[in-house]
Amino acid sequence: MDILKTRAVALKDYKFLEQDKIVIFYTQDFGIFKVVAKGARRIKSRFAVAVQFPSYIDILVYRRKSLNSGILSDCRIRHLFPGIRKNIFRFAYASYLAEILLSSLKEGQVNKALFSLLLRALFTLEQGKKEDFGIVSSFFKLKLFHLVGYTPQLKRCVECGKNRDYFNSFYFAPAKGGILCEECGKKDIQAIGTSRTAVLAMDYLLYNGKITAPTVPGGHGIEKQINSLLDAYFLFHIDGEKGSSWSLIKHLEKLK
Repeated sequence: MDILKTRAVALKDYKFLEQDKIVIFYTQDFGIFKVVAKGARRIKSRFAVAVQFPSYIDILVYRRKSLNSGILSDCRIRHLFPGIRKNIFRFAYASYLAEILLSSLKEGQVNKALFSLLLRALFTLEQGKKEDFGIVSSFFKLKLFHLVGYTPQLKRCVECGKNRDYFNSFYFAPAKGGILCEECGKKDIQAIGTSRTAVLAMDYLLYNGKITAPTVPGGHGIEKQINSLLDAYFLFHIDGEKGSSWSLIKHLEKLK
């Protein structure tokens, strides 16, 4: 048996036997990692709160050699994100990011930059304003695409190479991996018409790295447009289905 110690964020858990849970963590040093948390379903268990989404904890795991799963031996809480747990909007967006992450990676795929990105997004969701959540989602998706090798081309037409500064109108082609100029966009029946502002906002989020809406071209009025484009991009390149959290967010927006 190996003894592993790492930082982790709890992404999902399942009931297991009468008192245990299987917990899916995203870890700093081992990627997605499944553990059995014995007794975690008991109210007085030391693991009960620590393994609930989206806890940020240090974990000590016993693992059989060569397997990407193990038994949780000990943990130390770093942050429980109470602000996310107590607010349905924050929780829905955090769950959406977790679903995207789980859909994008295989077990054992290590990416420390992505681990830091997840924490940054969760802390921003907990502390930020509700109107910024859409921008946080866009920021996370764009950075994730970049870190897992699916960076969208936002500076020139993916077909003819024309610089976007000379576009008359803009199209986004998920299947082709980026933007199209007017001439190429009109020839592609799957291309999505969009605005210069949306493309500039995505480019800013991808390469300048600030999450909050006041720093983004277009501000709060642009997040729905770019999230729609990024969802199409995600569904084509990474996962063919939208998770339940996406539906919950849409439902909550209608109620709002």
